[in-house]
Amino acid sequence: MSHTPLAFHRMVCLSLALGSLLQGCGPSPEPGKTPGASSAEVSVHPPSDAPALGEDGAPIELVPSATAAETDTANAQDQGPAVATPSDKASGKQDAGDPAEGNARGVVRAVHEATLSAGMTAQVLKMPVTEGGSFKKGDLLVVFDCERAQADLRAAEAAMQVEQKTVETNEELEHFNSIGKFDLLISQSKLNKAKAEAEALRAQVKQCKVTAPFAGRVMERMAHPHESVSVSQPLLRIVDTGDLELDVIVPSKWLQWLKPGTPFSFKVDETGKASEAVVDRLLPAVDPVSKTVKIIGRFNGKSAGGAIPGMSGSASFRGAGA
Repeated sequence: MSHTPLAFHRMVCLSLALGSLLQGCGPSPEPGKTPGASSAEVSVHPPSDAPALGEDGAPIELVPSATAAETDTANAQDQGPAVATPSDKASGKQDAGDPAEGNARGVVRAVHEATLSAGMTAQVLKMPVTEGGSFKKGDLLVVFDCERAQADLRAAEAAMQVEQKTVETNEELEHFNSIGKFDLLISQSKLNKAKAEAEALRAQVKQCKVTAPFAGRVMERMAHPHESVSVSQPLLRIVDTGDLELDVIVPSKWLQWLKPGTPFSFKVDETGKASEAVVDRLLPAVDPVSKTVKIIGRFNGKSAGGAIPGMSGSASFRGAGA
């Protein structure tokens, strides 16, 4: 029973270590043990004839601590298997300037689009085409009340005829030396003035009707019949839906291989249809902040895929650098 306190003391030290090596804990080892030997080599079991007892006198079961090798193995299992991180090149990442393939966003835009304004101060009589309506080049879009302007034109033309007769009479009199040269020049100047006034009124009368400069559709009516408008007041917004362009924003690195004539495919988001297009021209400036440049593209033929101005989509350049 002389060994019971020593074994109990060692059991307590081993339990507090929780798997760590015991160093310098407890009294000196038993006689016959080599000094400095690992405490893990010391038996933690009491003699068979003297079991370890607790404070209440009950036997205590001692659990040997884990060895260093077992501890390392457990830590490795907790951390999980090592994962190798591939490099960008091995992972297949493509460089932004690779001409083999690239996508960019773009917007469909009409080549011909205009806001028609009034060229005179007058009342609107008719606007035959409503919003969304289509028209052909030369069709009548707006008609003004021009009775006053037409009357002024007739008066100016009559005054011009009077001056024309005066000049003809003075030329005959000057031929017979019955009138001075100065009087003839004065009559000719008055005739020229009358012609200029008639031409100005004739040009004003032409503004009484607004015709379509191109074929297209009416986007918005900014005036209505029976309203009085002033000079330069907007009347109609029209757009040509047949002749379209593509505004595409691409990385500036693509300028290394992108040029007019480069083909690409444009898929419209709203319709889901893809159409073939070609680069028409490049803008001569790069945005220094975003490192992008705008290019202008055109659909091949009439294959616009049902697109109308304002729609957006994705432009795909495939094999452009090949």
